[in-house]
Amino acid sequence: MQDFQQGLRCVESGEGALERSEWEVTWSNSLCVDVPEMDEEHRQFIARVNELNQAILESEDKATVARAMELMLSEAAHHFAHEEELLARWAYPDAAAHTARHAAIMAQFERVMKEFADTDISFVWALKGLRIKQLLVEHLLKEDMKYRDFLRGRAGSPS
Repeated sequence: MQDFQQGLRCVESGEGALERSEWEVTWSNSLCVDVPEMDEEHRQFIARVNELNQAILESEDKATVARAMELMLSEAAHHFAHEEELLARWAYPDAAAHTARHAAIMAQFERVMKEFADTDISFVWALKGLRIKQLLVEHLLKEDMKYRDFLRGRAGSPS
């Protein structure tokens, strides 16, 4: 199992942390947190963000955009709970703060969903889609990299 996980482990690519256009997020190995199950969930987040933004760009109807947003938010809630469980298991010292950041992001998502529900103007949908993308990507780049660094430091420290 250890060899399998090692084989799945991401390798730093040395490229910029994120290649992006205004509407698309591209996965880069530098986004890896070295935990295969978390990396897969992060890849899925990026795919969901891109699906949402594609629906907005293609001027899909409001119900289609809403379904994409709801799916992404549902998966976010599941991912955050899973990540919090792992952080506790690893005795990550900033687990409580990380959990609080998840709660703040979910509250922001809920506000975005309410604002989306209250408007029929597709320009506002675009702004909401970009905001969700920004929240998820910033969290990955700032907060999740902290536990990656913690785990790397722990792996390199003498037992």
